Amino acid sequence: MDEWPQSWAGDDEDEPIGRHLTAVMRPFMRHLQREKLSPRRLRHHLDNLWLIGGETIRRLNDEPALRTKPPTELLMDAVASGEAPLVHDLTEAEQAALDATGRKLRRFLLAHS
Repeated sequence: MDEWPQSWAGDDEDEPIGRHLTAVMRPFMRHLQREKLSPRRLRHHLDNLWLIGGETIRRLNDEPALRTKPPTELLMDAVASGEAPLVHDLTEAEQAALDATGRKLRRFLLAHS
């Protein structure tokens, strides 16, 4: 997760926001680890979190006014509908899996806010 902010960044101001997003995501990943999910399932959720974070940063570049929101709120906005952001070029099954991670993240953030 340490490299994610740099991989998401379209410009210099994206990286600090990305670091804040990963700081919010880390407790969620620790929570999933405590659920004793298989390594494959954990990797699957980790990959999906990377996509959610990347789409969140992309959205900031499309809507600069969002940059003032706290990272937890940005992530809640990303999964507010109970689904993850729609990611271009994903198959229907991949998007459904991404949505499942988004729902888990949403429940976690609601329970820990």
